[in-house]
Amino acid sequence: MKIFLFQPFEQFEIFIINLLPISFWSFIPFTNYLFYLIYVTFIVFFLFVLVEKFNPYKLVAYRWQLFLEKFYLFIFELVYQQVGFIGQRFVPTFFTLFTFILTANLVGLVPFSFTLTSHIVLTFTLSFSIFLGLTILAIIYQPNFFALFIPRGVPSVLIPFLFVIEIISYTSRTFSLAIRLFANMMSGHVLLYILTGFCAYIFNDLHFLLGKIIFIIPFALILAITALEMGIAFLQAYVFCVLVSIYLCDVYSAGH
Repeated sequence: MKIFLFQPFEQFEIFIINLLPISFWSFIPFTNYLFYLIYVTFIVFFLFVLVEKFNPYKLVAYRWQLFLEKFYLFIFELVYQQVGFIGQRFVPTFFTLFTFILTANLVGLVPFSFTLTSHIVLTFTLSFSIFLGLTILAIIYQPNFFALFIPRGVPSVLIPFLFVIEIISYTSRTFSLAIRLFANMMSGHVLLYILTGFCAYIFNDLHFLLGKIIFIIPFALILAITALEMGIAFLQAYVFCVLVSIYLCDVYSAGH
């Protein structure tokens, strides 16, 4: 596995990991992307499933149980505020989605790790699957779903143009969800890499005493930006789920 980075975008490179001497992964290449996808999934599974096996819930909640309950309540309130009572059935979906995105974002902050959410492939897969599911749900819930793209009271001549515009506006939700998460995570990690490289240059190439004194300034800046990135990691997962909940609300409110 690669360790040393020389270019800011090298940290996003996908490469094959050779775990076996034979070409066992020729059909499905085992890449660093797949490795971290399994790794993040395992973390989520371990935190919210295996913990229950090792320490079953009791009447008097312990600290970890209280944390899980507060976290679940946070997601429940998020969905309830946007969708209402009917959105309760989707709380487990939002809980899983939020946890996965947040864990992937935080894992990417570990030095020499890999950020799944900085790749448009993953973010677009998430957004497209959600968009497809919401569209199917809307068609089932609203029999006149496609009629909703035609505003009422417009001249017949403008209907084809407005229909195309509404369809483009509707499908752009998929790209906005994917690009927002992808761009924020990539830009933050590139900035961290550039500052880290500058900090390493000062520490190694300048005069010993002068370099060590100046080194404190960019190092403190790196710590501050790292803390900011941790907040952004949580914020991006929150914004992603809020937007999905708003789109879900549109499914049930359309036509009423």
